[in-house]
Amino acid sequence: MKTKQDDVVSVGTLSKQMSAALRRTALRPSIHGYKPLPHQERFHNDPHKIRLFIGGNRSGKTVGGGAEAVMMLAGIHPVRTPLFGAPVRLRGVGVDFESGINRIMLPEIARWIPPSLLKNGSWEDSYVRGERTLYLTNGSVMEFLSNDQDVEKHAGVSRHGIWIDEECDQEIYNENLARTIDSKGHIWMTVTPLQELSWTYDRIYTKGKANDPNIGIHEVSTTENPYISSAEMDIMIDGMSDAEKKARLTGAYISQSGTIFKQVLKPEVFIDPIVNTEKWPLYMSKWGFFGCLDHGYTNPTAFYIIAFDGEGRMVVCDEYYERGRVVEENAVAILSRIRQLRLSEKLLYIVADPSIRNKDPITGTSIQAEYAEAGLYLGLGNNDVDAGINRLSNRFRKKLLFVTKDCENLIWELPRYRWDKFQSRKIAERRNAKESPLKKDDHGIDAIRYGVVSRPALPGEVEFKYGNIINAPVALHGERFDEDLWSKMGASQEKSFDDTLGTEF
Repeated sequence: MKTKQDDVVSVGTLSKQMSAALRRTALRPSIHGYKPLPHQERFHNDPHKIRLFIGGNRSGKTVGGGAEAVMMLAGIHPVRTPLFGAPVRLRGVGVDFESGINRIMLPEIARWIPPSLLKNGSWEDSYVRGERTLYLTNGSVMEFLSNDQDVEKHAGVSRHGIWIDEECDQEIYNENLARTIDSKGHIWMTVTPLQELSWTYDRIYTKGKANDPNIGIHEVSTTENPYISSAEMDIMIDGMSDAEKKARLTGAYISQSGTIFKQVLKPEVFIDPIVNTEKWPLYMSKWGFFGCLDHGYTNPTAFYIIAFDGEGRMVVCDEYYERGRVVEENAVAILSRIRQLRLSEKLLYIVADPSIRNKDPITGTSIQAEYAEAGLYLGLGNNDVDAGINRLSNRFRKKLLFVTKDCENLIWELPRYRWDKFQSRKIAERRNAKESPLKKDDHGIDAIRYGVVSRPALPGEVEFKYGNIINAPVALHGERFDEDLWSKMGASQEKSFDDTLGTEF
């Protein structure tokens, strides 16, 4: 029989329990107490299948990424719960287990999970360390994988949502994106991009900014976090380079090693197409033309036609950019293009990488000879890389070198052309920066470099050494233009070569 004393004990016990619960809630509020900042709320309400939440350090992007997962696990997400309901199957992908998952992602999930969803109200009872999987009382699960695992580990059954914290390898992303196909699931990345211009820039960021219907971009600065003081931000970025400061505070994509043409690639450098337009007859009648080529097989073969006038201006106006083709296939396609543009009699020369003269020790022939046998005669360009870069920069800066907008691959390469750097940051901090470009995504740039330095120097530019273009790896210049090559290309011997214009019209 219950006594009055029992009621007193029960009320007292209940009061203590409620007080303890209130203290826990105050110290560790669950997702029910989550108050997103405006930029986080925009991120949560974005219906796109792929979302990139890019922000500076301490901007709240990781909080938003973790809260996104917990709202889905709990079945209270404002946009995705109506789509998937609950329970859901989620995955988290970190840079590694030690730092990315154990120190960042797991604490963020644990921070927002309501105790009512944890088995026995305990994180330890709900998270199986051996499986790296969180099991909740409502049936929702979330597993955790790392970027440094083999890509095969990222296969498996479908997922309703995948949270990737910081940039992962593209093949890891591909495998995880495939996990969302059957379920029509979503994938979100929370990133401060401190690497080079990575695959995420081209594949996600650029497309999202161009209004791709599947991609949402959310950019946020550290200054938008009201809980971070300006004084603390100043301490954080003190001593950093300007580029790294920008990345740390705004999440802007940067190249740590420095893009080479950043200061000279103004919008006016890229002009409307001129080939097969009403402008083309004017160029045909008033301008000269030459070609430039960088040969490749696994890497692309890049060939460009450049128009020039008597005032030193040049326009890169036509592009051939193909990989996986042998010399004969390239030669046939390029010669066909030259004929289509009615330039067979007007193209003065084609200059290429001087390494094409090197003979294969097995076949005894060279790339240059193979092109000649196919009817495409190539001169040897000057491969002084530093001098060539200076010449390109000077012409871009003085608005004497332009690229038409239909040369899409060259336009893609130019802002990505950057100085090489040491693989290890520790080594980089102990040594001077490298002064050579990174040999990656530079095939079109190499081609136009050979082309631009084949023209006479302008006042104030350092002149290149010159010689016979068949026998020496130097640029075409003035009277040293090879008459034999000129005649083989079908040009008239009666035309004189002019240092400024290249030929008389």
